Amino acid sequence: MNTAFRLFSLPFLPLKKVLDNFGPQGIIILSLCSQRSKSIAVSYRGPSKDVLLKLIYSHMGALSFEMTHIWKTEDIKKVGEARLPTLSNGKFRGVQFKMDGDCLVTYWEDKLTGLIEIGNYAREIFNQDISQVFIGGKYAVDYRRLIDWTMETQKTLEFFQFIEHEKTPDEDLDYILENVKCTGYLSLHATPSENFRPAKHPVFNLHEIFIHYSFWIKQEDLLAMNCKTVIMRGSKLTSRDLNVFLKHWLDGACSQLKELYVDVEEPINYEVLLDGVEFTERGDDVERVYHIDEENTKKTIRGGYDIKRPNDNIIATIRNGAEDRKRFYMFVWPDYAGNTCK
Repeated sequence: MNTAFRLFSLPFLPLKKVLDNFGPQGIIILSLCSQRSKSIAVSYRGPSKDVLLKLIYSHMGALSFEMTHIWKTEDIKKVGEARLPTLSNGKFRGVQFKMDGDCLVTYWEDKLTGLIEIGNYAREIFNQDISQVFIGGKYAVDYRRLIDWTMETQKTLEFFQFIEHEKTPDEDLDYILENVKCTGYLSLHATPSENFRPAKHPVFNLHEIFIHYSFWIKQEDLLAMNCKTVIMRGSKLTSRDLNVFLKHWLDGACSQLKELYVDVEEPINYEVLLDGVEFTERGDDVERVYHIDEENTKKTIRGGYDIKRPNDNIIATIRNGAEDRKRFYMFVWPDYAGNTCK
């Protein structure tokens, strides 16, 4: 990867136009060719670097954007007796590599060490923080190191997703809850012990939270959530818990909320749910379309119960359970498209 580039002699605007078509993979490859090419890659600003960077740590490590890998890390044991070419520039000198299409693949004694090195390098080349971190599966050994590095390096993340298919040690989930500072989307697919309670009371103040096994979320945890979207599966919250939440919302709390969805164990008792709550019941012949996100995803609401918050006249619609009484839905108007309750 050490080549003389005639394009470096181009004036700024023609050079930028060329780099605009390199894409993120091309920018990384360019940066590894020489110190001069690295300097050009760092100073370049344009669409090839206009991406949200994501680190994936599972059966492999990867730097990605959207659904595309830019740079992968693999265990050096996969190489076996073969000897691959090595990178020749900077901190990656001597690291074995191959190309997988447009994606650079490097081999390490410890793939997590490699992933952290790549994360540091990507932040320098792309002039931005890592936006997203995904940790998943039994192969994500010692993943606390990745969380530690991320939080020490940049303090917050836009997106964090954790998936553990086996039982999750309570101390591991505690560690994630206490140390991951996420501002956008938090997704937890973790199964702690049946009696797990967080060591510290969690406060979720972000855009969207999805908890797959949420049996450990109690009433006080729900009341402390201030998110636009809350999705919880496998919940043990009761109709009375949800009634307390509705009154909490009516008093002006959880002001960001747009959508709340909870899978519960016991069928919802709507008399208990709406006890002490003023509402307007809508018949099933009343059909309304709700835009649940900024990407124009829609849900159709048939019937339901409308409740109005007195301090600002904001209306929320509660699904009536005609389709499934073990699923609680609450939609707050206006929706993401600006549609108001009709």
